[in-house]
Amino acid sequence: MKVAKDLMNIDVVYFNPDASVFDVARVFSAKNISGAPVVENEKVIGMISISDIVKFMSLKLMDADIISHEPQSLSFLLLNLVKMGKDYLDFKKELERISKLEVRHMMSKDVVAIKPDSNLQEIAEIMDKNDVNRLPVIENNKLIGIISRADLIKALIE
Repeated sequence: MKVAKDLMNIDVVYFNPDASVFDVARVFSAKNISGAPVVENEKVIGMISISDIVKFMSLKLMDADIISHEPQSLSFLLLNLVKMGKDYLDFKKELERISKLEVRHMMSKDVVAIKPDSNLQEIAEIMDKNDVNRLPVIENNKLIGIISRADLIKALIE
């Protein structure tokens, strides 16, 4: 039976905890990935994913519905348009501020990892139990690879 070291990707994209969320998003887009480990002093200290970024941003950018969907007077609509313009500028400023935040502020700190000798069944159970899409492979407290759900599916059909 195949084990983690047979399936893992050894060319692991990872980030330092002081990387900006903007840099992370840019790498995710360029590499077409949705998550990666956060590594400090060769040790995995967290995981960052698109879901973490979206969750963090939605908490920071939550806002009430600006325009009512009920018919209103023209002056009320104009006031709302002015408010929307101000809100848009505030939104842009907040988005700019958030894009400079470091990964350490939004990463998941509860890292679920596997060993190189973990078998397919163990990997699948760990992913399912912990509802994670990727697992870092750790040996001697160092990151040596990563396995995603896609890697697991690929191994199952081979």
